[in-house]
Amino acid sequence: MSDYEVFIGICERINCPRSYVNLVLSELSNLGVAEVLNDGDTEFMGFRLLGKGQNSLVFKCRVDNGYYACKIRRFDSSRPDLVGEGNYLRLANSVGVGPRLISYTSDVLIMELVSGIPIQRYVVTANPTELRVVLRDLLWQCRKLDSIGLAHNELSRPQDHVIISGGRAFIIDFESASLNSRVSNVAQILNALVMGRGSIQDRVRAALGVSIDFYGLRNVIRRYKVTRSDDDFMQILRLLRLE
Repeated sequence: MSDYEVFIGICERINCPRSYVNLVLSELSNLGVAEVLNDGDTEFMGFRLLGKGQNSLVFKCRVDNGYYACKIRRFDSSRPDLVGEGNYLRLANSVGVGPRLISYTSDVLIMELVSGIPIQRYVVTANPTELRVVLRDLLWQCRKLDSIGLAHNELSRPQDHVIISGGRAFIIDFESASLNSRVSNVAQILNALVMGRGSIQDRVRAALGVSIDFYGLRNVIRRYKVTRSDDDFMQILRLLRLE
């Protein structure tokens, strides 16, 4: 059996062009991927994956004696390549955010394998102290991204883009990221986890253990989106008692 049999098997089921299959196999080999494993929480076409989306499939892979996440661009993706995502992940890594980038080509991106649970599930199971630590960590990571002008652009849906592992938040999937955007990562995550309505937001607010001044917090968030200043960010943390 080929070490890439999982990828090849999926391609046979979804009728990938042979030229695309050969290209990806060549890139996997050039990147030193020794094996693509049938392992993960996502089932697709009779195989197990780490994840799947409209533009890519994510597999557990082996490089030398280590295991990593291997993202492969789908042949029917609307995106021409993974180069932009690789560049943005490298930039995020430069400020200590995101899974560690290993290497990438046009159609394959290899990064640190983060084993954890989505933040929406974590919120339900974590105790208030743990949740406060993770929320503070996540806000600081968002702040770091804002400080270099890198917008993730998908943190309004943190359930798909934030994983909790070992008591730390990992922002993943920089596929839609952009530079010099007016989008604030801090504002997006606050709107999704604190300011909105729902059971998840109620639990986060309860864990914060404060009576939130929503009017004041909303004004500071608006100001921060314009200034991106340390003072306004620290004021947000103070209002949430996370400083």
